[in-house]
Amino acid sequence: MKLSLVIPAYTVDYGAFAGVASSILPLPPLNICILGALAKHEGWDVQVIDAEIEKLNDDQLIERIFEFKSDIVGFTATTPFFHNIERITKKIKERSKMFIIVGGPHVSIFKEKSFLQHFDCLFIGESEEVFPLFLQHFASNKREFNIKGIMYRNYENTIVYHGDTSFVEDLNSIPFPDHTLLKRDLYKMSTPDGVKKLCSMIQMSRGCPYQCVYCANALYGKKIRRRGLDNVIEELIIIIKNRGIEHIYFSDDTLTYDRGYMLALCDKIEELNLKFTFEGHTRADLWDEHLAKRLQAIGLVRISFGLESADPRIKKIINKNIPLEKYIEASKINNKLGIETMTSVMLGLPGENRESIKTTVDFLCKTPEIKNVTYGIAIPYPGTEMLKMAERNEYGLKILDKDFSKYHRYGYSVMQVGDISPKEMIVLQQKGLIRIYLCWWRLLPMLKLHGFFRLLPPAFYAIKAIFSQVYKRSKNKVKHSAAQ
Repeated sequence: MKLSLVIPAYTVDYGAFAGVASSILPLPPLNICILGALAKHEGWDVQVIDAEIEKLNDDQLIERIFEFKSDIVGFTATTPFFHNIERITKKIKERSKMFIIVGGPHVSIFKEKSFLQHFDCLFIGESEEVFPLFLQHFASNKREFNIKGIMYRNYENTIVYHGDTSFVEDLNSIPFPDHTLLKRDLYKMSTPDGVKKLCSMIQMSRGCPYQCVYCANALYGKKIRRRGLDNVIEELIIIIKNRGIEHIYFSDDTLTYDRGYMLALCDKIEELNLKFTFEGHTRADLWDEHLAKRLQAIGLVRISFGLESADPRIKKIINKNIPLEKYIEASKINNKLGIETMTSVMLGLPGENRESIKTTVDFLCKTPEIKNVTYGIAIPYPGTEMLKMAERNEYGLKILDKDFSKYHRYGYSVMQVGDISPKEMIVLQQKGLIRIYLCWWRLLPMLKLHGFFRLLPPAFYAIKAIFSQVYKRSKNKVKHSAAQ
């Protein structure tokens, strides 16, 4: 039997920021490749279609699915791009009765609310243990799946669900992603030295004990589950020596949470003389020079920290109580060693006002130690405490737009925050972007990271929008003067 696993194109939805998004997101679909490995083990013929990396439109993508003569086509759904899956699956069902399955964060949170009529099955939560059972049932021509974690319609078209599946406790039991299903040479990431390298992704742990209000912690749980070092090393050997991968993105929520684990990993990589560069993200208060040097010695070239806000009041509300000094110290260490640092910042957080937004931008404009910055509008994603705050109208939050296709951090705002409207929030983002990126010490790192031509569209977007605001205000002043 044949299975198509699909990632629709998505960065086109970023508009002026599409080029920047595509430059930092060329990563292989880890979850899809794990499911592919499980299906192949069950004897299925599998293809993975990554329409984003292959630049396929809907029609080209659908033709590939039908050319393969798929028995099942599977999609993974995140909230901002769920509308793309809805559109594509509807087109598939118009042509055939092909069996459509959908998993991922969006359906795991919304469950039956996301069960569209043209879907046949939803996979809720972590699916590595239930997916082989589903395939066995399907191959035996069974269409009722009495398996936890799988939602389906019975022969009477009634939705049936037998409850949530448990988290996978033994991550070593999960097979390695099958990278042979991908077009390897299309996945290249730019490193700080300006070289594009064949890249892949590895997840060494799941879960996060921190309770930042803008994260959907429930998806992987508060408890950290970690793979054994030998298991991680085995995968590293396969993708570096057998697949020729040169750069790795470690997708753990907090890379350096377990300091001893990371130092032991350094020892094993050095012992085996594995050569690759890598990056990941962690907290600034879990960073020091000794750890940075050890990680750099085995290939670290880029690390990301989440600052989010420089206002102490906002940091307390969002549960990100890391002193600003920690970010400055961590950035100084990395600048000294030549490790590229990415710092993420948001505006429109719970309790935000114009003064707190200005406080954050002012901090960034007088802190030359912090080079690369992302500056996104806070979005109340499903499964987050921030969404619950907005639904209760706490900290000045009020959701005004429930169109998930607009749930992007750049150029969109879906909440009223205090007396700041969504339109004004977008203008504040545009002004902040210009102030942040025009700091002379930040220009070269940003150009180096994204390239001149990728930065042009968002730059023109911000400048045009600000001039438009200035023009409107001038026009209103002229009208007001004339009226007087």
